Amino acid sequence: MNSTEQSPLPGPAPGLACAYLPHFALQLLGRRDPACLQHPAVVVSEDRPQGLVREANRLAQAARILPGMRYAAALALCADLRAGVIEEEQELAAAGELVERLRRLSPRIEPSSEEPGVFWLDTSGLSGLWPDLQRWAEAVRDELAVAGLVGAVAIGWSRFAVYAIARQLRGVLLLADPQEEAQRLAQVRLAALGAALGLPPGLRDTLALLGIHTLGQFLRLPPEDLRERYGKPAWLLHCRARDQLTEPLRPDLPAPPLQLHRDVEPPDDQRDRLLFIAKGLLVELLKTAAAQHNSVAVLHLRLELERPWRNRQRDSSAPAPRRDSATPPGLPDAQLINTQVQTAEPSLYEPQWIDLLRLRLDALVLPARVERLGLRAQVVPATAHQLRLWQLLAEAGGLARRDLLAATEALTKLGAALGDHAVLRAEPRPAHLPEARFRWLPWQGPLPAARVPQPQDQLPTQHSAQLLPPRPLMRRWFSKPQPLPSRPKHEPDGWLLADWRQGAVAKLWGPFKLSGGWWTREVRRDYWYVLTERGDLLWVFYDHVRKLWFLQGIVS
Repeated sequence: MNSTEQSPLPGPAPGLACAYLPHFALQLLGRRDPACLQHPAVVVSEDRPQGLVREANRLAQAARILPGMRYAAALALCADLRAGVIEEEQELAAAGELVERLRRLSPRIEPSSEEPGVFWLDTSGLSGLWPDLQRWAEAVRDELAVAGLVGAVAIGWSRFAVYAIARQLRGVLLLADPQEEAQRLAQVRLAALGAALGLPPGLRDTLALLGIHTLGQFLRLPPEDLRERYGKPAWLLHCRARDQLTEPLRPDLPAPPLQLHRDVEPPDDQRDRLLFIAKGLLVELLKTAAAQHNSVAVLHLRLELERPWRNRQRDSSAPAPRRDSATPPGLPDAQLINTQVQTAEPSLYEPQWIDLLRLRLDALVLPARVERLGLRAQVVPATAHQLRLWQLLAEAGGLARRDLLAATEALTKLGAALGDHAVLRAEPRPAHLPEARFRWLPWQGPLPAARVPQPQDQLPTQHSAQLLPPRPLMRRWFSKPQPLPSRPKHEPDGWLLADWRQGAVAKLWGPFKLSGGWWTREVRRDYWYVLTERGDLLWVFYDHVRKLWFLQGIVS
């Protein structure tokens, strides 16, 4: 009997990939200004001499410019230095753009929340779509190149291993088995990875003095003694490298489209009734968009027309439906009408959208009655002004139109009934403290016309990718500063101000110091501009004398 040698069963296919884009902020600077990378170039935290260097290209490093250096010191070392500011919002927006690009290659993608430019991709179930994962990884690299960025892709089994290997990789690497993954991980050098692994620089230097330069040498240390001698960061790195702290993939799933449909019973072609149904759907879409901090840019209207009785009874298994003689020429077999309306700028104002829908329905020619109506909203991040206006309208219970003539008449009657000092106006005057820079005078004359908000007045939100515009905004401050809760020392959950609906503090600008008053009463304040998660831009200060925080005003 002849014996045949059976090949061993194949192991599990690799199911996780890591795409790493080195020097992500510097690459974004090069994409914005390609000519700057041909010279010594750095990414700075702010375009001021006190700004810190975040990233430096090779030409800048050759001039002894390193991250962490002051911008002024870097300019002293290289007069031909090119610099640019890449804000955190811009990095997050670019990462979101890459997620949308890579979504057609993998449905489950997780961008790193701690290090922009790192993406984990789920590769399970792709064998039926791609001949092998090597070509899939090359497609990921090519998609990054189309976006003007350079990245490396490592495919393996362990989340931490593919990340650490990708950081020292150029190009694409498909690990054959878990043994090769462990061998590659053991060769990763601690110094080359920097602080990305959570290892403090001082501890890394201490390990280097002990002859420990790679992860393989580091993993030979006993974890219990490691935690007792070098602390929790070293122990956590040891556990992650041994895959003992496995984190599940948390993909950034696309938001479901904002769309609603409603049956028209009985089918009708009256524009007023169709507009009434569309209004009910529009209100729900606007509420959902505002809850997600979005504004509607385009409304897509879909009308499903009633088909003749013979078409409704037609066998769906027929190879090709024949156009009925009663069907007007040019109308598709599906009996659908798709159209859209768009405002000059994104809006949450319901009457404006209702007027556009009415005009569009009046212009449509309906060859049959409508039996189903649908609306789909295309949204963009809303501005703080739009969200505040929406909240005020919701609290008021509906929309209210401003009538300046009626307001002027009401103020005149109020002054006549209660006296001239019942209605006052603020007049600016020179003073040291902000709350003393105006005085109250009796009101006279009509109200000024309201200024129409312009696109440049938009304020940033947590979803915006643009910086504050370099133009003056309107500051409205209180005559008496309002006290605020104290700022937490470490802010583990964010700093909550007076109104919990504003959300936690997302970003701060400052401090802008104000001091004086030593001849009467000492004043020492640090003023800050605070951006909340809802998009409110507040003007606050810390009083060093009273050791308290105060709300000075609101920026709009």
